[in-house]
Amino acid sequence: MKQHFKFYALIVLFFIASTLLGASDSNTTIKIMPLGDSITYDNSIADLTDPRPISRRTAYRSHLWYMLRDAGYGADFVGSRSAGWAVTPPFDPDNEGHPGWHSDDIAEKTYDYMTHSTPDIVLLHIGTNDKQTSIAGIRTILREIDTYEEVSGQSVRVIVALIIDKQEKNNIIRIFNKKLQVLLTSRLLDGDNIAIVDMYKGAGLITADYADNLHPNTNGYKKMAKVWFNALITPYNLKLNMYPATVVDKSYIESVTVNAKTNSVQYITAVPPSGIKF
Repeated sequence: MKQHFKFYALIVLFFIASTLLGASDSNTTIKIMPLGDSITYDNSIADLTDPRPISRRTAYRSHLWYMLRDAGYGADFVGSRSAGWAVTPPFDPDNEGHPGWHSDDIAEKTYDYMTHSTPDIVLLHIGTNDKQTSIAGIRTILREIDTYEEVSGQSVRVIVALIIDKQEKNNIIRIFNKKLQVLLTSRLLDGDNIAIVDMYKGAGLITADYADNLHPNTNGYKKMAKVWFNALITPYNLKLNMYPATVVDKSYIESVTVNAKTNSVQYITAVPPSGIKF
């Protein structure tokens, strides 16, 4: 059997810092739409037979809102649904979480959600219910947001999560996230106003962080909130999403990391047979 070797190059582009556009500002209230399924809304398998009051459902949303408040950031959660308004301390309970929905279901309503709530930022965690590796639904969601931006003239920052695994490790989710990473990397290379957050591994969920095989418990949701929070408070430099992507053909680029703190973009690319010319 012949052995085939794949060579990789790590390329880092640095930028001179310009105006940093943070996800929020202490003097500005930013409209944030938590968009997704039961993991956004807060629905567990136990709720199917013994449902908790809607007023007590918070998922990661309450923990995230407290973190933003304590850091001095103004956040207005928006969406057509409300859940968690009775918890203490109070938080903004508006959201667009839909238990049991697939990404295709969300995609059909995304444009309506955008026009109804006009968010500045969307936090998207969707795909757990899809039970397949296709990311077509998320691709459509992002296109619907693009359409909203074109029609409204408003720019929207979309923060997309590589979704959390199940309590029992799931190969479908692993492949789903791998495909999602490729899609989001392609959009980054096109200069899209998008960010990737790694809930899959970056949230650090362990078996004890789940209420059931699908849904986190309070501690798990706190870990998710921390990942969202770090993404939201990271300064955003528009020029970092406008870097040249012509060093190699886009098909060879396997991952992109935008680092606003160091004003740099790092991408890992397979080296084409013709080599790389700088």
